[in-house]
Amino acid sequence: MHSDDDTRVPAWRVAGEIPVPFSDALAAWAVAAREALIETARVYGSLITQAELGFQVQSQTGIKAGAPVRKWIADLLGAVTEGQDDSEPLLASLCVLLDQTAGDAYAHALGVAGRSVPADLDSDAAHVRFRCYEFFGATIPAGARPTLAPRVAEKRAARGPARPPKAAKSPAKAAKSAEPGTKPAAAAEPKPKKAKAKPKADPKPEEPKPKLCPNCFTVLSTSGECGFCY
Repeated sequence: MHSDDDTRVPAWRVAGEIPVPFSDALAAWAVAAREALIETARVYGSLITQAELGFQVQSQTGIKAGAPVRKWIADLLGAVTEGQDDSEPLLASLCVLLDQTAGDAYAHALGVAGRSVPADLDSDAAHVRFRCYEFFGATIPAGARPTLAPRVAEKRAARGPARPPKAAKSPAKAAKSAEPGTKPAAAAEPKPKKAKAKPKADPKPEEPKPKLCPNCFTVLSTSGECGFCY
């Protein structure tokens, strides 16, 4: 979600806790974000998560947001994109979610840049990232080419290529495949097997699961707030 409504994302200067309009905070964060993204682009294969970028811009500017990073990261990447020169590849491609997918924030940056959102967002981001590494002077290995983020590539490889289901034979083809003078044998119905009763085990008490931050997946404190994203 992204919005220019200052009332939805309160911000303030840490020193003195002075309120700052969101538009002013965003402008300051965008300058810091651009520097962090360029630094990322100068190391081939590097990525920065949305949570990390949000933490960095708040720390460097001394302006804290009163909402989680996921609430305003699209606005931030959009502001960075608006400030880029037309010759530069989109720095927003270097900023990913925790699972290293590009996410909606990158799609928003594409819209700000006047580009349509492609069907394969992660593949598009991989190609743009590669141009970022080239443009901002990263040392690129010989023969390197655009590649998906490691976790995205690993997940796709684990799924494997999709196999089309085998088409069932039509009754006419089944009849032709049978020997002349014979009738297709009816499929024998399997006899149901009686399930053996298993002794019931004493139920074990379940241990309470720790609550995780929905943005960066770190364990929340007893207060229920994430110290990294807030």
